[in-house]
Amino acid sequence: MAVLYFWSQMKKLIISSLVILLGIAIACAVFLLRPQAEQKAGQEVVTPSGSSQQISLYHYFSGPLSGGMTEMLAAVNSSGTGEQVVAHALDHEAFKSMIHATLAKDKPPELFTYWAGAKTQALVDQGKLEPIDDIWPSTPFADRAKTPVTEAASTYNSKKYLLPITEHFIVFFYNKQLFAREGFSAPSSWTELLELAENLKSRGLIPFALGAKERWPAQFWFDYLLLRTAGPTYRQALMETRAKYTDPEVRAVYALWGTLLQKGYFNQNANDLDWTEATDQLCAGAAAMTLMGTWAIPLLSGEKCGLAEESGFDFFVFPTMSDTVPKVALGPVDGIVLTKGSVGQQPAKTVLRSFAKVEAQMRLSAGSGAFAPNSLVERDFYSPLRRRIWKESSAAAHWAFNYDLATASAIADKGMDSFNEIIAFPDQGAAILTNLQNEVEKLSIR
Repeated sequence: MAVLYFWSQMKKLIISSLVILLGIAIACAVFLLRPQAEQKAGQEVVTPSGSSQQISLYHYFSGPLSGGMTEMLAAVNSSGTGEQVVAHALDHEAFKSMIHATLAKDKPPELFTYWAGAKTQALVDQGKLEPIDDIWPSTPFADRAKTPVTEAASTYNSKKYLLPITEHFIVFFYNKQLFAREGFSAPSSWTELLELAENLKSRGLIPFALGAKERWPAQFWFDYLLLRTAGPTYRQALMETRAKYTDPEVRAVYALWGTLLQKGYFNQNANDLDWTEATDQLCAGAAAMTLMGTWAIPLLSGEKCGLAEESGFDFFVFPTMSDTVPKVALGPVDGIVLTKGSVGQQPAKTVLRSFAKVEAQMRLSAGSGAFAPNSLVERDFYSPLRRRIWKESSAAAHWAFNYDLATASAIADKGMDSFNEIIAFPDQGAAILTNLQNEVEKLSIR
């Protein structure tokens, strides 16, 4: 165990270092070679015409997560404001380190996409972002489209900093054709889910597909197990370090998660697959379910997978585990922020208003699987499947950002390492949590 743990940690250290170096290299390349980046981005970039003011936008809507951004940009650039957005699509994972290197330069981009929650809070606290309170009253989020989720996503230190462009909801997606063939129906309770998992395993099928190579897909299991057992108030205390990872509530989650792993309910190579590879197992009928965000909808219904909504695949929410715990919806909100000290701040603020409009948000929603934060988008715009998901998320008493968006980045990094560790060593939950709490306390002392 000790040797394996050592090499597990060394592997993560090497990978993390390579990702950071790659991110910095990409940042330098994009910054120094903007015209080339614009050409290579192809469909990601709308080339300005005439004497229009150019506004630079860096974003992570790329690869399998690219859906809808090109269409949103086209809507923004045709809004007649006189400004044109030049977009640079960067790798989703590299973006996380690249953006910090970019912000340290003299001429950062005017705009970039970012994740609402703790990540945005950190940049606000570092003085990297410009508040957008002056334009907020002219956006629909100030009144008609104002919701608790958009308020939480946009407000930091009592000021507006982030303009929301997506809302995603984490649910179980399942292969409905496989369920029909095997004679199963979607579970409505935790007990039914466990019985279903055991039955699927006994038939040689993988109950839960998980691709945790990039760590973040595993967090949804931790989040929901904790939210459904300890509740949102305790979870918030943990995210703010007012509770400990060695508390009974967290130990119970790792013990339960470890038991599910030891029973063989997950694919054995979860730490070696990314989320798309895990979803491929669902498409192929090798796995029955996956716990993932609504960004998986375009992949599941796309040409490669070819499962039709509601007939080929469907969804159910993470079941209630205790009647005394309030129901919580879980998911991320993506937004656009304005950098402090950028060249074209005033034109960029004009552009931000266009990103908030119904047409622009509908276009991103259609391609990304997300719900439009602008609640003026009619519900009939969504497919029947997505309307049902929206109804479930709206019925929850609380909304929570997923783990890595709800806690400080340095702590989240350690926590997500522990998710890979429990997957690799499911019988070592207590030791993993003790080590994690020690790491958190070291970070808190600094």
